[in-house]
Amino acid sequence: MRRNVYVTPKSYLSFIAMYKELYGQKYKLIDVEEQNINNGLEKLAEATQGVEELKVDLKKEDAKLKDASEATDKLLKELDVENKKADIKSKEVAAVTDACMEQKANIG
Repeated sequence: MRRNVYVTPKSYLSFIAMYKELYGQKYKLIDVEEQNINNGLEKLAEATQGVEELKVDLKKEDAKLKDASEATDKLLKELDVENKKADIKSKEVAAVTDACMEQKANIG
């Protein structure tokens, strides 16, 4: 049949097999690293979204805190006015009590 037969050296075939094996290992390592990076980026995106939600909640809570602090300040002012009135009444009662004690001492 007069065909040409070519023989590839065994060392070259083993080199190609080793190259394919090494290429597969490196591809798997790079694939794992890619998955890790993508997972990390997803986590960062989720964290960013969570921070934005917390900022909105913080603004709402800050508004509530401001309202509560204004109400507390108003109540403190009212209590201060009431305390002043109570001090005045207390002085009047003390004066009346002193006068009564003096009358009791004069009578007795």
